[in-house]
Amino acid sequence: MTSSALRQLEARIHADYRARTQASATLFRRAASVLPGGVSGNLRYFKPYPLYMRSGAGAISVDIDANDYVDCFLCNGPLLLGHRPPELAAALASADQVGSLVLNPVVLVDCAERLCALVPCAERVRFLNSGTEAVLTAVRYARAYTGRSKIIKFFGHYHGQDDQFLVGSGPQRQALGCGVPEAAYAQTITVPFNDVDALDRATGQGEDIAAVVLDPAMHSGGLWGTSQAYLEAVRELTTRKKIVLIFDEVITGFRLSVGGAQQMYGVTPDLATFGKALGAGERLAAVAGRADIMSVVDPAAGDPARRAFQSGTGNDTTRGLAAGAAALAAYEQRALDGEYDRLNGDAANLATGLMASFASAGIPCHVNQLASMLQLFLTARKPGFIAYSGLDQTVLDLYYLALLTRGVMLSLPTSNHVYLSFAHSDADFTKILAASDDVLSSYPFADAYSELTDQEIAHV
Repeated sequence: MTSSALRQLEARIHADYRARTQASATLFRRAASVLPGGVSGNLRYFKPYPLYMRSGAGAISVDIDANDYVDCFLCNGPLLLGHRPPELAAALASADQVGSLVLNPVVLVDCAERLCALVPCAERVRFLNSGTEAVLTAVRYARAYTGRSKIIKFFGHYHGQDDQFLVGSGPQRQALGCGVPEAAYAQTITVPFNDVDALDRATGQGEDIAAVVLDPAMHSGGLWGTSQAYLEAVRELTTRKKIVLIFDEVITGFRLSVGGAQQMYGVTPDLATFGKALGAGERLAAVAGRADIMSVVDPAAGDPARRAFQSGTGNDTTRGLAAGAAALAAYEQRALDGEYDRLNGDAANLATGLMASFASAGIPCHVNQLASMLQLFLTARKPGFIAYSGLDQTVLDLYYLALLTRGVMLSLPTSNHVYLSFAHSDADFTKILAASDDVLSSYPFADAYSELTDQEIAHV
């Protein structure tokens, strides 16, 4: 049951949001007549209606009411260099002179060479359109290479839109939404993360397991991350049982370090998938890995009996590849300049500041921070994936909405994904923390949180 304090909090924030975003309200009514929810992806929708944006530059995005926002959502993470980074401008202009699609463009090779130079596991690369395509393709390669059919994924890990992965995103073996038949994930085994013994039992002798796939950040489950020791144990186990180890680095790639999670943790998988930061806002993804495994799609090499099919009309768009090559060069230079350490330090300081802001308002807050990513949890419970998976997010969603009324897009309501970019400045972080203090003191957040907590205890 919704508390009276929560209703009051929601009413006040919605009123302030509506007053500031009247053009978005008008466009939403138009959009909802042709787009389900008025958007093209579930995360983009939130109550009372979503924002519609006009432009972005650096760490700032601008809505159609001409309101500026310090943007820490960054379209769910790909804009590690910020909006319209100058490092990409010349490359994109050059690509526009070539055309959107030409057969085997030179930039295809340029981008592949750069990726292979930066990523430890990358001996060969295939480019695709999205993270979803990359992960399902990597699993296909593993199945073709091993001749086995089953895969293992972990609870709390998300690997894109393919039905075989849309199970176990929380702590139970449940499909993520309707329309995903059990038969679609019958070959997908779900196992607790950071538990070597559970993985050992699930893999058995390994004779029917083609691949183990994991997100080193455990981002979907709450950004819980992992440890070098655990990944080393997984690497030893999969090697011993001749199972292909796949790191899903669609999120962690080039964000945790210039060489991704595998470089940061010092553990090299057999295959890895990339997206998001790889294209820096353009459409681009990739599968990279060992030459012998990647040879299953090499028409001129490998065992024909293990040949897998992979192709796609838009897999080598010149804009995507040009952006990827330029972005990789930019990430390499940022690493040499110590910018990764600076950004990760900024993220740690922001996490500390946000927890202090909530503490001043009398609300317990835990922040998970991994490199330049954060997720917030409003609870006094001991941190943990299972303990936090069922938290009521209503107050947190309203906090993110309230920040929008102060020109800060820390995350979107219903998302809770916070990303920083190299474009963010000290002034941006100062504004974020000032806005946080402002909304927590201006609206009755503490009363709403207290009533929800009391109801939760009474229900238990």
